[in-house]
Amino acid sequence: MTSILHSVSSILPSRVNSAERLGVLSLRNPVEFTRRRHGWSTSGFESSGRRLVVRAAETDTDKVKSQVPEKAPGGGGGSSINQLLGIKGAAQETNKWKIRLQLTKPVTWPPLVWGVVCGAAASGNFHWTPEDVAKSILCMLMSGPCLTGYTQTINDWYDRDIDAINEPYRPIPSGAISEQEVITQVWVLLLGGLGIAGTLDVWAGHTTPTLFYLALGGSLLSYIYSAPPLKLKQNGWVGNFALGASYISLPWWAGQALFGTLTPDVVVLTLLYSIAGLGIAIVNDFKSVEGDRAMGLQSLPVAFGTEAAKWICVGAIDVTQLSVAGYLLASGKPYYALALLALIIPQIVFQFKYFLKDPVKYDVKYQASAQPFLVLGIFVTALASKPLKMSSDDERDEKELDLTSPEVVTKYKSAAEIVNKALQVVLAECKPKAKIVDICEKGDAFINEQAGSMYKNVKKKIDRGVAFPTCVSVNNTVGHFSPLASDETVLEEGDMVKIDMGCHIDGFIALVAHTHVIQEGPVTGRKADVIAAANTAAEVALRLVRPGKKNHAVTEAIQKVAEAYDCKIVEGVISHQMKQNVIDASKSFLSVSTPETRVDDAEFEENEVYAIDIVASTGDGKPKLLDEKQTTVYKKDAAVNYQLKMKASRFIISEIKEKFPHMPFTARSLEEKRARLGLVECVNHGHLQPYPVLYEKPGDFVAQIKFTVLLMPNGSDRITSHTLQEIQPTKTIDDPEIKGWLALGIKKKKGGGKKKKAAKKAGEASTEAEPVEASSTAQE
Repeated sequence: MTSILHSVSSILPSRVNSAERLGVLSLRNPVEFTRRRHGWSTSGFESSGRRLVVRAAETDTDKVKSQVPEKAPGGGGGSSINQLLGIKGAAQETNKWKIRLQLTKPVTWPPLVWGVVCGAAASGNFHWTPEDVAKSILCMLMSGPCLTGYTQTINDWYDRDIDAINEPYRPIPSGAISEQEVITQVWVLLLGGLGIAGTLDVWAGHTTPTLFYLALGGSLLSYIYSAPPLKLKQNGWVGNFALGASYISLPWWAGQALFGTLTPDVVVLTLLYSIAGLGIAIVNDFKSVEGDRAMGLQSLPVAFGTEAAKWICVGAIDVTQLSVAGYLLASGKPYYALALLALIIPQIVFQFKYFLKDPVKYDVKYQASAQPFLVLGIFVTALASKPLKMSSDDERDEKELDLTSPEVVTKYKSAAEIVNKALQVVLAECKPKAKIVDICEKGDAFINEQAGSMYKNVKKKIDRGVAFPTCVSVNNTVGHFSPLASDETVLEEGDMVKIDMGCHIDGFIALVAHTHVIQEGPVTGRKADVIAAANTAAEVALRLVRPGKKNHAVTEAIQKVAEAYDCKIVEGVISHQMKQNVIDASKSFLSVSTPETRVDDAEFEENEVYAIDIVASTGDGKPKLLDEKQTTVYKKDAAVNYQLKMKASRFIISEIKEKFPHMPFTARSLEEKRARLGLVECVNHGHLQPYPVLYEKPGDFVAQIKFTVLLMPNGSDRITSHTLQEIQPTKTIDDPEIKGWLALGIKKKKGGGKKKKAAKKAGEASTEAEPVEASSTAQE
């Protein structure tokens, strides 16, 4: 660990070496500098073929020769270990591959590798599996040897003229490697790093090539750091912060994006830590003050003086870390804050013991002693940044908005207005020979278009669009039929069509389902009976779902209504409470109770929202799954984090997380080929909850009525519905209890007299089993 951290002091190797070399040059050899095509050169330079030849002014020749060694300093020609690491005191080498390695300065790789480790830890989604380990190693290869090697090589390239005077034995000015070979190495390392980044994006299933963009941005930053005209390293503030960001932020972001999601708060936190990186970089500037001053390089010791600069240096390191500790404490992570504080204290001790006494004499001792604690602190921060997982609806509900907010009510009603209009559009398309998939696509497109036109000019982006994909289920099909684009199923004259769809604005959901028979004139016979059963049961449920009532009472009433029409309520259908971004919250009630399906007892409360879903059948109400391949509607389960094995599965789940993090969706909206391959594994391991296509027996008819109701302080407000076509059922309602339920009002009204009579009249209309009148009355 100490060696890793000590190598952080080498993050400015070229800048420091250049400054040191410039110090020799400026004190002894006043050579005039002029701009050339690449970097800076002296007027005494010539390029002879691929070898750079130094020609100093005649009056200074002896001085230059006496001061600039032709070989690496040190007995025996230097160290072979130093040569491989790319640091001072390197032995002269003729092996081209060793020279290429020397140019990449391997001593500077460990901080980048450590950054990837921190990012992976911060993602909260790294597992010790062979696949994740392989991903992390490849990411380290990209960050260290490839892109850091590219950075160091290009930095030496743009410093080659200065090196020709101060360190002519270095690979480029000595001619040990030709200019063309250096340029080739730069391109190979750059393209290799970008290629690995793209590969990791595909491996991780990213729809947006996040890692490629990070690698490209980091490469650009490296270029402008070293190359004119910007040459950021000439400015003490900008150059050092750029280095801090490159060695701390960029590899962290890469590791986190590879295994999780790169969030804005993590970006801010790591950029804040880059200020500490700036402080580390300043440590290396003190030994180069004279050279920097002579060359006009505005390092901080030059700009502010040594005394002030050393306090700026330790201040940048300490204040940054203390700020992060304060942030962790304020975020409810006191143990991480205390751990970070415990790692800051020894750094401050070593600052007073070494660095503040003499930043030049004790810089190596200071960095070797203090920086291990800094890097451990970065890792502690990474662990503290892991995302918290919600374990239940209750934890998530604490910060949810409800109907006490007028803005929330407006969003619910805006979503309802859109889905009601979309239902009309879809109904108009339900004609003989119309393809069902075309109808579904038109419904979804209308919702997305209408929702997309709302809340466009707000500061905070508001998610909006389809909350439940348009489904068109015919005759004995119970529901959820939303076929793929290749499906050729069409509607026929006389088909009983169930349309199910939903819209949301900022996660506030409005759902609706309606049943329609494709025919002219009134609907009669058993088709009319089952529609009347579903609609009347829905009217009863609307009047019983009210604050203070129990959920099981609604279930019993729905069953009784269906029996009055000699129909069955389809088993397994559940009406759910809805909340922001939650289409199926914990409170719910069954349409029919069975031993296999149970829900917890619950009491309805004011300011709650429910999607009341009634599905009735002329059959036995026990539908069957005939073909799993027909299932196309799914919902992501946010609580599942199983590591998928197949590449197609990882790609699909990444796309789903980005596009449909909360709402159900249809496989038709995904890339079809990969969807076919990946959805099965996603379902098998619980990532996705399927909405299966179920069937009653052939010849049976199934009707569905669904609406959204807001339990407002002044009564129930049904915000989604559609008027039924004319029906003539064979049964009528004679049961006094059902008549009593239908006579209940849905609004809290003051006073009596005419209003009470009107309410009673509305109830009597419902008891006559005329769903159209009951439905329209309920909306008034």
